[in-house]
Formats: sequence, C-alpha cells, structure tokens
Amino acid sequence: MEYHEYFIEILRVLQWMVPIMNLTHSHLTLRQLADIISMGVNLARIPKESEGALMVPVIHVRDIIEDALLNVDQLECVSMPDTAQYHRQLLEPGDVLVSARGTLMKCAVVPPSHRGTIASANFMTIRLGKSAVLKPELLCAFLRQPSLQHSVLGRVSSTAQAALTIRDLENLRIPIPSPDIQPLLVRFLDVSEEQFRTAVSCARLRKEEAMDVLARYMDPTYAS
Repeated sequence: MEYHEYFIEILRVLQWMVPIMNLTHSHLTLRQLADIISMGVNLARIPKESEGALMVPVIHVRDIIEDALLNVDQLECVSMPDTAQYHRQLLEPGDVLVSARGTLMKCAVVPPSHRGTIASANFMTIRLGKSAVLKPELLCAFLRQPSLQHSVLGRVSSTAQAALTIRDLENLRIPIPSPDIQPLLVRFLDVSEEQFRTAVSCARLRKEEAMDVLARYMDPTYAS
C-alpha cells in the first residue's frame, strides 16, 4: 500500500473511532509526566583540555529543519570530558528537544541514530522514561500545536533575549490519549511527515529541472 493510501486508511480509522472511544483519559502536567526536564550543555563551560576527552556531536537549534534533525554526520562535534557528569548529558532515543533560546519552541524527538549526542544550552531536554503514559512523539506533536505555542510564547518577555525556562513549560497540562490509540496516532504522524518530505523533495527536483531547462535557452555559460 502506498503512503498516500495508508495515510487515508489511518485517517478513516481515527475518524471512525472518535465517536466511540474516550480518546483522552486524563491530563497530567509536564512535570508529572517527565522523569527529567533539564537544559542542554553550555559549550563555553566545557573544559578545553582534558584527558580521555570524547568527540561528541552537538545539536544546535539550526539543526532542526522542517521538524527533523540533521543526520549525525552533519552535526558539529565538540570535545567533552569522559566523566559521569558529562555522560549524564548524553541524549537517549525518545528524548524531546524544545528550543528555549533563539527561535523558540522548535521541537524534535531524538531518534535512535542520535543516541549519545548532546543538546546545546539553547535547548530544553524532556525525558519521559520507559514507563511513561504518553509516547514522546505525541508530546512533541502537542508542543508544536500553534495554539499552544501562541499561548506559551505570549507569556515570554518580548525582548531581543527572549527565552523559555523550565518553569514556563513544567505546569502545562498535557492531554493523555488512550493507550490503545497512541500507537495509531504515532504511525499517523510518521506517515504524514514522510508524505510531507516526499512532496518537498519532488517539488525541489521539479524546480531544479525547470531551472536546468531555462538555462539551456537563456544561460550563455550553460554546457550540456
């Protein structure tokens, strides 16, 4: 089944289930949901020289593009001491990143490929834990909701140095869908994002082809 057909099929199932299921059992605050809410690593405070240093990829806010993280091999690497203090900063799959400085509330879920990376100090990291009642993909999607972002950012000081703090998010009330429906919602998100990326890739290819054709007629330096 093609992605478009699969997307439509999931959508039909979800729409059919809405009238017959209590999709939301309860609300919990982010502080109640999370095992850990912390800020990222302040790179300026990492010791410049230390024995047994590790080279670790670091995620910056600019590395979230269209809600996805750049590949690990495209990330900047920094030297970090091989100590328990810094090992606690290493990211795990399922961690949710929320930008707290710069462009606020850019969100992403850390995939398995990014295990062992670190987040810069411009991020807040949310770790739900293995027994969490909400999947991290759904928390990330909730934090991306325009109405929520408008509400949160409206409370942040409108200065050149506007920033989010843990206090700004820890008391957010998060709706918890039924455990039965959560895997389907996650798959629905995955398929929709895959469709989006495929559409963008196809549109970019068409534009490049159009420019190439135009160059044949109008670019005197064009060489076939």
